[in-house]
Amino acid sequence: MNKLEHEINQMEILLNGTYAEILQITNENFSDKILQIKKKINLVIAQKKQLQMKHQKQELKNYYNKLSALSKQIQKIVDNLIENHKTESLEIAQKLVQIGNRKKIANYLG
Repeated sequence: MNKLEHEINQMEILLNGTYAEILQITNENFSDKILQIKKKINLVIAQKKQLQMKHQKQELKNYYNKLSALSKQIQKIVDNLIENHKTESLEIAQKLVQIGNRKKIANYLG
């Protein structure tokens, strides 16, 4: 295995670990896990930039197809998680406003 293949395999291992970590996200650990995932994704981006500086595009193209599919899956799942988390937060905020309004009405009537 040459050095490029080794570096690509390291990126693939990192992406697979990131994917596995994403699947373990729950409402309780969302904030912690999303920060860890962001760090891993930034590491992959940095490694990709280093590879682009060291190697020609054609040489990298053969390997990137494999990594690209996994990266897109990760991006899609993260986007969905963030959107769901945002939606839940908005729903909770609306319920809190409704409770506040009910308190005001009860104080006004009482």
